[in-house]
Amino acid sequence: MKRLNFTSAQDLLALFIRRRWWLVWPFVALSAAVALFTYMLPMVYVSDTLILIRPRDVPNEFVKDLIAGTTEQRLSAIEQRVLSRTNLVQILNEFDGQLPEYQRLNMDDKVSKLRDMIKISFDVDKRMGAPLPVTYFHVSYQNRGPELAQKIASKLASLFIEQDNRAREDQVFGTTEFLNAELDKVGVQLKESETKLKELKERRRYELPDQLEANLRTLDRLGTQQRTNAEALDRYATIRLNLERQLSETPAVLPVQMAPVAVTPKKGSTSVLVEEYRKKQTEYEELTAKYTPKHPEIQAAKAELGRLQAKIPPESLEELNQQEQEDDPKPKTVPNPVFRSLTSQVQEVKTEFQIREDEKKYIETEIARYSKRVQAAPESEQEIANIMRQNADLNKQYTELKDHLAQAKLSESLESRQKGSQFQIIDPANLPFAPAKPQKTKILLIGTALSLAAGVLMAIIVDLMSQRIWLQSEVESIFGIVVLGEIPTIITKSDLAANRRKKQIFAASSLALAGAYSAALYFVYVHKVYVLTKFDPLIQRLMQ
Repeated sequence: MKRLNFTSAQDLLALFIRRRWWLVWPFVALSAAVALFTYMLPMVYVSDTLILIRPRDVPNEFVKDLIAGTTEQRLSAIEQRVLSRTNLVQILNEFDGQLPEYQRLNMDDKVSKLRDMIKISFDVDKRMGAPLPVTYFHVSYQNRGPELAQKIASKLASLFIEQDNRAREDQVFGTTEFLNAELDKVGVQLKESETKLKELKERRRYELPDQLEANLRTLDRLGTQQRTNAEALDRYATIRLNLERQLSETPAVLPVQMAPVAVTPKKGSTSVLVEEYRKKQTEYEELTAKYTPKHPEIQAAKAELGRLQAKIPPESLEELNQQEQEDDPKPKTVPNPVFRSLTSQVQEVKTEFQIREDEKKYIETEIARYSKRVQAAPESEQEIANIMRQNADLNKQYTELKDHLAQAKLSESLESRQKGSQFQIIDPANLPFAPAKPQKTKILLIGTALSLAAGVLMAIIVDLMSQRIWLQSEVESIFGIVVLGEIPTIITKSDLAANRRKKQIFAASSLALAGAYSAALYFVYVHKVYVLTKFDPLIQRLMQ
């Protein structure tokens, strides 16, 4: 393929003249198609609504605002809800008969196309170079019918206000319900905690920290009683041992003292010693009934009897004993009063000792009980401290929730009176009288220019595809020689006849193609709804 080589504007002009039909026909065909397409483009009307974000009537210092998030976040959330599939399907069902361009689309395509026709713009003011919070925004909708565009724009504006009111109601009233539920729950927990504290104090009534000092004083008193009891036990044990020892040494009975019988001493006996011996024996027996055997008087009387017995001859003593036995063969006895007295004292001491033993057990039991109370006091204090701390936390939480609930009720009252920040329509949806797009003149001029460019490009490509050399510059460029002269084309009659036939064939072919092309354009015009539906994405881009 030869290269494109022009040395002057005449060479380029010669190319266009030489390939004029390759330039004219594409230009005419494309221009006609552009003109028809521009004519077929539907007029689009845009209806716009201006919504003001009205600030609160009551400052935050007096009534707290329960609406979470910034204004931008709130608007973004409402926009997502308004443009949700559910709301858009509702709009499509409401205006289904007035949207013929949507008839051949499925529901997903309808929703997508309707969403593309809706435009929401948040205008941000800038002062001193810093953006201010959003205070108003526009909601617009474009459609081929001005009345329908106005209706849908009004519907969208009402949806914005409805969604905002619902969102505010859900947040404010939902917050109140939540705080009420939480307050009731914390109240139940606080009541249970107080009941638990009351039961703990009742169960550990004597183990509470405020009873510790009284328990310690009682322990000291019981310790003193225990020492006193131990001393008393030792004392009574000693007394009992002494009494039992004396009792073991005392006879239980004593012989009955009979009236002395005059004994006539026999011949050769020592009457004075016998009489004195009998007298001392009687005194000894009387002392024995009064005192214990270790009493000094008894010991002295016993020694005196032994001394007299040593002086009396044995036959005199034997005779004395025989005489006494003859006088009283069966001597009588009586209870020893000393033995009975000792027995009674021993029984009294045992009784007192048993009383002290019982008192000892009671004191030990009381000491163990009060010691347990004193030892359990720290544990009780810890349990009470835990419950008291829990009560304090619950009381604090209950108070905070109560304050928050009061604020929420104020905010709820504020919202019910519509004194909070709300959306307000400043400019209702207008009825557009002039189409906003497309700009058909601009599209036609751009399309004509592109058609001309396509024709020029087609002429150049066809010329480049040809192997024929037309210009002197091409000969010099290809062969690297200098052209000294040009020989004009010699045309004969047969050449003229052949050219005429070619022109006739070209004219007939051109007319046939023009007719076919015109028929195709007419067919497109007749079925423009179908064609516009197929080329809808391209049309939407052209209208942006």
